[in-house]
Amino acid sequence: MQILETINTIARAAEGFAAHGKHPYTSAVILAGGIGSRMAVSDKQKQEAGAVTKQFLALGGEPVILRTVRMFEECPVIDEIVLVIREEERALYAPMLSREEITKVKKIVAGGETRQDSAYQGLLAVDRDCAFIAIHDGARPLITPEQITAVAREAYRIGAAAAASRVKDTVKITEGAGYVKETPDRTQVWAASTPQIFKVEEYRASVYLGREKKLSVTDDCGLVEAVGFPVKLVDIGYQNLKITTREDLYFADAILKMRRDAESDEKA
Repeated sequence: MQILETINTIARAAEGFAAHGKHPYTSAVILAGGIGSRMAVSDKQKQEAGAVTKQFLALGGEPVILRTVRMFEECPVIDEIVLVIREEERALYAPMLSREEITKVKKIVAGGETRQDSAYQGLLAVDRDCAFIAIHDGARPLITPEQITAVAREAYRIGAAAAASRVKDTVKITEGAGYVKETPDRTQVWAASTPQIFKVEEYRASVYLGREKKLSVTDDCGLVEAVGFPVKLVDIGYQNLKITTREDLYFADAILKMRRDAESDEKA
């Protein structure tokens, strides 16, 4: 009952923001501390990119992380950006952000040993005025400002929302040895991605409970779900892929080319 009252309060507040053409102060925490162990990046590629990890590999002529940050920089509902990075790469950020005139990055903090630890460090660093927090993987550079806004709108209304896409393939649940246990209804199965945007009070409570109970989850929605808060999935299509393997860079380049061609056709 208490949770429902909280959600109703959030919904009323969101309606008020919408009525006045405003949005609640929203902080984006971009997680860029991954080591890219599945990327199999060669020493030559690292030298060419001037980088240690996949975040600085070139995509469309610029570092992956720069494109990701720029999408949040250009999003009208994002008020500040907190970057959570590998300490070894700190020196790479200041000149890049200055050169590209990125102004919304307010803090750059070192991440922890796990994704959950890094998200926690980001939470600690957001502005005291933060009302909603958007957690995003730095290795998802194909997100767009419009998609971020779509997820944020639902978060303002419900309290928690996440980018996602409906699965195309039939999914099988196994017992662990490869034998099929069940086949869930494909129409009810989604692939979750980021950003995942939460009322900061809900997220903070979920994070602290997760740390207290030592919960291990693969995304931030898992923490919020464990507390019992509802999460709305927002279908943003299939292009928001995560750069995890070498093949993903080729797919991402192809998507960017497709977008450029579509823009050229519209202008023609």
